[in-house]
Amino acid sequence: MSRMRLAIVGAGFMGQFHAQAIAGLETATLSAVVDLSAELGRKTADQYGARHFADIDAALAADAADAYVVALPDTLHQDVTCALLEAGKPVLVEKPMAHTLEAAQAMAAAEKKGGGRLLVAHILRFDPRYAQAAEAVRAGKIGDPIHASSGRFTVRDIGTRMNGSSSVCFYLGVHDVDALQWISGADVTRVYSRAVSKLMPSLGVRSEDAIFTTCEMSNGMVGQLYFGWSLPSDIPTGIWARTEVIGTKGVVDLDVRDHGLRVLSSGAWSLPDGLHWPTVNGRIMGDLYEELRHFVQAVREDKPFVISLPEALRAVAVNDAIRRSVASGQPEAVADWRG
Repeated sequence: MSRMRLAIVGAGFMGQFHAQAIAGLETATLSAVVDLSAELGRKTADQYGARHFADIDAALAADAADAYVVALPDTLHQDVTCALLEAGKPVLVEKPMAHTLEAAQAMAAAEKKGGGRLLVAHILRFDPRYAQAAEAVRAGKIGDPIHASSGRFTVRDIGTRMNGSSSVCFYLGVHDVDALQWISGADVTRVYSRAVSKLMPSLGVRSEDAIFTTCEMSNGMVGQLYFGWSLPSDIPTGIWARTEVIGTKGVVDLDVRDHGLRVLSSGAWSLPDGLHWPTVNGRIMGDLYEELRHFVQAVREDKPFVISLPEALRAVAVNDAIRRSVASGQPEAVADWRG
């Protein structure tokens, strides 16, 4: 069977990881790199024996790829993804699906209109720890969920690198917005959110440091969400995350600050990534590799994606409500995301 030709759109931070992971797939090959920067785009394309295109119109006209991976900032997802979907191309788009619910709904409409398929890259769906937690709740091992919390903090360098181009709840918190609902089996229906903005403004960045949210949920549960880019730069791990679900008969507790490997060097400890996209024997492996492998297989065999489009829309709708609540200082209902 011939390999699927994949193109990456955006050769920045995540685009580079995707290119490395695609290079290790046995079922696909990197055939094109789409980036406005000729220097970065050509350099990445040459590295993997691919072709460089300045925009998706040129790539589509040249039939450069069978499917596309969109790794652009979330504010740029809508136009590019809609154009690819309306051209009938399968698309894997980095999370979050979009920066607003309106933009996400436009992408969902484009999928229906053009016939392409859309997978939103919620990488925790491919993390064995989170997947097992969700399965434990579904199997009734903790009884009826009562309350739950999910959140993560990362280093302040991420916030300064983003420089206000994305909200912390979209760039970082969307992981936990999805995880809380996926694992607990309930939808967030109403939120009350507060933000703290001390550190980022002091560094010249127009962004909040962290957001904390209390959630009402569809099955009578109460939930909590928290996320921020406020950790000191010299902390051993850049992923300080936990998820807990308390049920009538048991507990699910995920502590993912430590991937099991500790390295002491030059007087400082580090906790390297062992699951999301670790380099193993010269190849990107882990959750990112499995996500891409799943995308190719599901498209080729016309099988469902592990995260449905309505679930991805749900996460954006909750984030929309969180931002509205921060702005209003009042509880806000989650808008209808089902369309």
